[in-house]
Amino acid sequence: MDIVSLDGLCIRTTDYKDNDKLITLYCAEKGKITATAKGVKSAKAKLKFCASPFCFGKYQLAAKNGRYTVAGCDVYDGFFSLTADIESYYCGGCVLEVLDKTTADGDFIGALFTSALRTLKDLCYGEGDSREILRGFLKEAVSALGFGERDMSLAEFSRYFYSSLGVKLNSLSELLRL
Repeated sequence: MDIVSLDGLCIRTTDYKDNDKLITLYCAEKGKITATAKGVKSAKAKLKFCASPFCFGKYQLAAKNGRYTVAGCDVYDGFFSLTADIESYYCGGCVLEVLDKTTADGDFIGALFTSALRTLKDLCYGEGDSREILRGFLKEAVSALGFGERDMSLAEFSRYFYSSLGVKLNSLSELLRL
């Protein structure tokens, strides 16, 4: 069993078995991958934090037969203060959804990854309007995905992602309802 260290952002989690979770990571070195985080649903789990959306860190993964299991994680940033404001939370959720729903396993788009991290940082620690920060990210995301420059409102981006890419951004839909 090999141990690999990857800089990754947790973009999705799914309950798996009794105390485990499957986590989807967007990693600078390997693109989008799925790993098992064993025992993280128990109350005393030491790695509970790394199986949370928005966790950005250096993940140590045990690799065996093309599958990964989380062995450890050194957190760079958890962006956990996004949960203090519902609007920022939905904006952050939309960033994670774009990474998850517009890329296939193993795909990595450097400009998209960099823009996502910068956007999460701005949403978490910046002074600007969270909706405008998200709009800027969506503009950069569409360009990074190869669809050219688009400058639209959030509602127009929602329709564009659905009609052109077949991607429904649930967090964006909820944000627009606020």
